[in-house]
Amino acid sequence: MNINSERIDGVLVVAPEGRLDAYGALALDEALDDIIQEKDSFIVFNMDSVSYLSSGGIRSLLRAERIMRDRGGQISLCNVNPYPMEVLKMAGFDQIFSFHHTMEDAMEYPLVPENSAVDWGQLLKYDDEHVLLTILEVSQDTAALKIVGDISKVLYAQLGVEDIYSRKFSDTEYSIGLGGLGEKIHDFMGIMGEMITIGGTMVWLPTDEHDTPDFLIPARDTGIVTIHTGFNAALDGNFQDIVMVESKKEEGFTVDELYSAIFQMARKMRPSFKGVISVAMQADIGEFYSSGVKISPIKKLAPKNREMIMHPDNIAFWMNISDHPTFQGETMLGFGVGVDLESDLSRFDEEVLGSLFYMHPANIGNQKMLLHNHAVVFKHIPLEKNQDLDVQIRKIVKDGEFLDMRHLLDNTRLKHALIGVSYISNICFEENKKK
Repeated sequence: MNINSERIDGVLVVAPEGRLDAYGALALDEALDDIIQEKDSFIVFNMDSVSYLSSGGIRSLLRAERIMRDRGGQISLCNVNPYPMEVLKMAGFDQIFSFHHTMEDAMEYPLVPENSAVDWGQLLKYDDEHVLLTILEVSQDTAALKIVGDISKVLYAQLGVEDIYSRKFSDTEYSIGLGGLGEKIHDFMGIMGEMITIGGTMVWLPTDEHDTPDFLIPARDTGIVTIHTGFNAALDGNFQDIVMVESKKEEGFTVDELYSAIFQMARKMRPSFKGVISVAMQADIGEFYSSGVKISPIKKLAPKNREMIMHPDNIAFWMNISDHPTFQGETMLGFGVGVDLESDLSRFDEEVLGSLFYMHPANIGNQKMLLHNHAVVFKHIPLEKNQDLDVQIRKIVKDGEFLDMRHLLDNTRLKHALIGVSYISNICFEENKKK
């Protein structure tokens, strides 16, 4: 194995060539011992010329990661080829190492070292009538949304077997939609419900009349157990801003007030903002309002009047809407997507946007935004300022006491929140995978 190295803008870049097996790992360890300097706290590994990776090679990368973490930094891997990437996923290291598509992305990340102390009092702030935002930029990588299915087929209860997609857990780190779990299609088709993937878990609300969410937290994504969905929108990329949200009123702020503040801030301060964002969050609940489908929206169960399930004649039969505040003082983990209708959305394909939100002209004429959010509720866990929101969310999922999961209504009121914002540059359909 050949080991090439250089320094770009002070960052050590290492480019192994060949097979990173147990023998290659010895060569990499020896090379790193020679080239790592006292000042180094980050290493970028350009894996473009690595065709094979084994546990021996992973150990060498993990050794470098530990050295950098002891110095308050980390390693980043870029240009990882398909086979080595599958090996890393199988071994669970896709959750440990930082990955980037290109060298340019890897060089820009992280803007804030993982273990460095952040002086939140000195960060950029944005003040509006409802909230104060304290903004920590953590990445300049691009972010996209991957869509499968069409929400109109959900709203008109027109899903058929041919509309069901299968997604790996690792392909849906943060996503919302409608779906279920099961080995065979008849195990879930008739009971599909609201779903969210967040923090390494999939939570869904089976429409089996029990009104009890179910969830699965895989220790490792084998690809055998998959998420089945008739509609799903998944984040493809990183959070670009971590934002501490503090209410300016004792009663807190609503979800739509939060999105409005983010949109206003982004128009002024974020050139990458094109009118669409995704938001992941940990929040303290003031008042929780929610909804959820009660019947799987498949063709054979469609409303006899052929109207939407939200039609006044159908909504009571199809939807479970909670208009009484619940879960005061508990912790909420949420993920959702928002479209700013006051922004220029011309860069996005109208058909793709229409598959994500039902954009009937009569319904959006006076609206300023379209929101779609789901949330998981846990017993209260203190909210702390933290630049690594993903790690914090995963810890809550792993250790927290699960209470509920629902489609989040925009009038839900929050006291405080720590959110991860991604400014979406592209929305694309994803090809179906074997069901």
